[in-house]
Formats: sequence, C-alpha cells, structure tokens
Amino acid sequence: MSPAQNDDRLRIRAAVADDAPELARLVGIAGGGVYEFLLDGLMPGMTAVEILVPGLAGRSGSLSYRQSGVAELDGRVVGIAHGYPTDWIRMEDYSGLPPDRVAHMGEFSETLDWGSYFLSALAVDPDLRRRGIAGQLLGWFYERARTGGFDRVTLHVWADNEPARHLYAGEGFEEIGRAAIPWHPRLPHQGGSILMRRYL
Repeated sequence: MSPAQNDDRLRIRAAVADDAPELARLVGIAGGGVYEFLLDGLMPGMTAVEILVPGLAGRSGSLSYRQSGVAELDGRVVGIAHGYPTDWIRMEDYSGLPPDRVAHMGEFSETLDWGSYFLSALAVDPDLRRRGIAGQLLGWFYERARTGGFDRVTLHVWADNEPARHLYAGEGFEEIGRAAIPWHPRLPHQGGSILMRRYL
C-alpha cells in the first residue's frame, strides 16, 4: 500500500469554484508548457496560469472546475485530475488564440479517439509525487468516466515525459497514436505527443 493510501489526511473530492487558482497552477504543471506556449502575452501583465483561472472558476465548458477532481492534503489542494468527453474538443473555439500557435498544435486535435473520455490534465505537486496520489486521482477519473457511460479513457502525454509514460503504462494505458508536434523554443519537447488509451 502506498503512503498516500495510508494517509488519512488525504482526500479525493470533486473540485469547487474556489479551487480555481490552485487548479490553474496544477493544470499549468500538467501541460508541460503548452498553456504558456498558447497564452503567454495575450493579456498583458497576466501569466498563462492567471489567464486560466476565470475559465476554471466558471460553471460551464471543458475548462470548468466541474470537470476536475482534486487531491487535498491537510486542507491544501496538491493534485488534480481534469477531463471531459473527447467529443467536446470538436466544439472548442480557438479564435482568440494566435493562429500560428494553434497551427503549431494542429496534430493534437487530429490525433484523438473520438467517443472516449479524455484526461486533459493530471498533476501532483512535485514534492508529493511517488506516494500514490496520482493513482487515486486516476481512480476518481475512471469512476467519473464510467458514471458518464464511457467504456474507455484517453490522454495525451509528451513523448519525452518518461515518468508520466511509466505511470500510465502501469495503469494499463497503451499507445494508439502520435501527434507530430514540432519542437519550438517555447515548447521544448522532443518526439511530439503520444495518445494513450485504457479500457474501463
């Protein structure tokens, strides 16, 4: 049993609107630079994480806190699992983003398993990793997908993120596609992004 499963100070719960600043911080970590790549400079004086907060505090849309589960330790949010039906991505409006940045990420939106439930963000504070918290968040996510009538979950992970790939493989995810997202000075990942799937 992992330390987190023995720790009665830890609880997994649905997110609430007041969690939005912490959700934004963790979503930023999960993205591995993608939100900074897409959002930096769009609103002068605001970081990419700060730009995410209003959407996460809102009640509707794929970014809403209502799509998140959190890990809370001693009353502090230390982890997030955020996701929604993959088909919602078809309805995303990218018109407010610079076209060149959207085009750079183009293969991401073309490399998806339509009809699945999509894990868009999984993150745990760096000093609390390898304690089983991510596994508990994934358990919450799987149950949410099942409750919604889904038979499989999918996710994208950067090809050069070995710890995350190892975690997902251990959870039964298998690679089913790759998005050839080019290296960029502001998005310095090698090998693009891997689409992985796990049946429930």
